[in-house]
Amino acid sequence: MSYVTTKLSARGTLSRLAPTQPVILFLTSAGPQGSGEGSDFLIKFLRQNLAGTRIMIPAMPDLEAPHYKPWKKELERTLRDYGDRKLFVVGHSIGASVALKYLSEKPPMKSIVGLFLIGAVFWGLKNWEVNEYSFEHGFHRHLQYIPHIFFYHSKDDAVVPVSHLWHFAVALPEAKIRQSDHEGHLYVNGIPALIDDINSIKE
Repeated sequence: MSYVTTKLSARGTLSRLAPTQPVILFLTSAGPQGSGEGSDFLIKFLRQNLAGTRIMIPAMPDLEAPHYKPWKKELERTLRDYGDRKLFVVGHSIGASVALKYLSEKPPMKSIVGLFLIGAVFWGLKNWEVNEYSFEHGFHRHLQYIPHIFFYHSKDDAVVPVSHLWHFAVALPEAKIRQSDHEGHLYVNGIPALIDDINSIKE
């Protein structure tokens, strides 16, 4: 199996990629990202199930106490490195929040061919009012340029209630909704539907 995961703490890796090689930009959850922590299970699952696909993982600042502006700055820098290269953006937890907010507030980026959001928070709901992450009014209209948007959430997610998924389903009716039963917030067993969805739009 040909597969590479690259931490974007070092630059210059993109020059080694073929222009048509599919690239996944993965934004992790907050907190520790060691073995068996944070987004580790999901990254390993992607690694095992997507042959010939490169994953780029930006080294986000202050994982223990993440704030939107520093993460946004790193995401902007990463996207500048890609130029017009076609990207699949996958976000887990706070990484999903940053990806969704940032892309909904930017001019259309034709390089984004798919957005895959896992355990995402619908900020602004009762007890989830955090201004720095809240979406702009009409944020859904600014995402219409992305041809494929998917949401994944487990019913037993003890960190972000599954009710957040259904708020996204209403706000973004064109998005594909994937609900699972017993995967919690970390998805220890991965998300088979995520692999299927990525493969369905790879070509």
